[in-house]
Amino acid sequence: MKKLLYVALLALGVVVMMTPPVMAQEEKPFTIHGEVRFRGDYNNNDSDFDNNLDDGALFFPFRVRIAAEGKFSHNVSTWIEIHHADFAGKTGPFQSGQSADAELYQGNMTLDQLWSKSFSLRIGRQEIVAGNELLLGDLDFYTGISHDGGVGNWKLKKVNVMVWYTRPVEGSVPFGFSNQPPDVIPIFPGFGSGTQHFLGGYATWNFKKSQTFDVYGMDFINRGNGANFQTVGVRYAHDTTGKGFFWDVEGVKQAGQFESAALGVSGNDVDASGQALEGWFGYSIKSGKKTHRFYGRLESASGDKANTTGKNEGFIPLFGDFHNRLGHGDWFRMANNPTNLGGGAGAATGIQGLSAGYTGYYNDRHEFGVAVWQYKAKEQNTATNGKKLGTATDVWYGFNYSRNLNFTVSLSELSPDDALTGTGPGTTNDTVQRLYGQARLRF
Repeated sequence: MKKLLYVALLALGVVVMMTPPVMAQEEKPFTIHGEVRFRGDYNNNDSDFDNNLDDGALFFPFRVRIAAEGKFSHNVSTWIEIHHADFAGKTGPFQSGQSADAELYQGNMTLDQLWSKSFSLRIGRQEIVAGNELLLGDLDFYTGISHDGGVGNWKLKKVNVMVWYTRPVEGSVPFGFSNQPPDVIPIFPGFGSGTQHFLGGYATWNFKKSQTFDVYGMDFINRGNGANFQTVGVRYAHDTTGKGFFWDVEGVKQAGQFESAALGVSGNDVDASGQALEGWFGYSIKSGKKTHRFYGRLESASGDKANTTGKNEGFIPLFGDFHNRLGHGDWFRMANNPTNLGGGAGAATGIQGLSAGYTGYYNDRHEFGVAVWQYKAKEQNTATNGKKLGTATDVWYGFNYSRNLNFTVSLSELSPDDALTGTGPGTTNDTVQRLYGQARLRF
């Protein structure tokens, strides 16, 4: 933590020293942004589904972010952000000052109105968020997701188009040689180097009031295992702050090569064939400053079939945000391998979650919600305990203390079923709990 504050103050000092006096007084190009988030998180029975064993834990994760936004002439801007995410008590009260946990979360430059008034180009480390964050999210409830690369945006009258290329993993140049001259850098060329490429395009049409239609295509290449698969999808969403229906429906299909025979672990050429479906549908009632929303949800991600060796039917979620996608407890994720909870489900099962819920917003300061969930595996494969994973209940309350500060309390309980617990002698199926309270300050 001390390291983070030191680096942040140093960065701000550099900004101040490099700013010409006239610019500092007249243009004031720099704005400071940040976030402090602290959460108490209690988890119980995650590993054994047994109340008779003591496996509950209360811990306190936190995340601190500090960012400087600079706006300059010729529509040039920059965003430099440092963050530190950890849990309380990791280093003890006596700080050494030698921790290197603070890291650059974002560092980029933006050229706005480049070549045309509608196009902008951002280069560097940055968040890439699109749609409902099923495949491109920021994972801000946990430790975040940022990408190294370039993003271009066309903002037209009714259509926004985003294209990108990023480098998730660099395998050609070993760690520690990134800023060395060519004669001292060992290069690992060709396939098998581990380098990964991620590129794609995402278009959004705003064709009616509060309604959007998205189409997208993405390509992920991994030179470590020979993967080169494509992800395409469509999304249609309508939201409202007043009275009426709202919905958010998205379908995803994946194709291409999951791994090659020469570089993959299976020794075969394996095709990617995952798919996912996400659907929200509900009705909103407006009464003065109160809004009541009743809804149903479907979350479905395919699992790999055990009887196919040349195809992987499991859904690959790429860089999506999984928090509250299948409930506030985050017991499961939209993926081929949906959970690390114990029991008899096996790994590559996929998942289907069905939910009914209510969220109420009161006077712009209070939020209350309740939801019930039912989970099952998409594929049983070699398991003999069926597909039922369990049921869950979420209850939460949010309070906007001020414009910048928000408090949230959430209680989730999961009743595991046979696919998680197994059915043999000595198996237990006691309720799993997650209770957390969070304070989040943004500026």
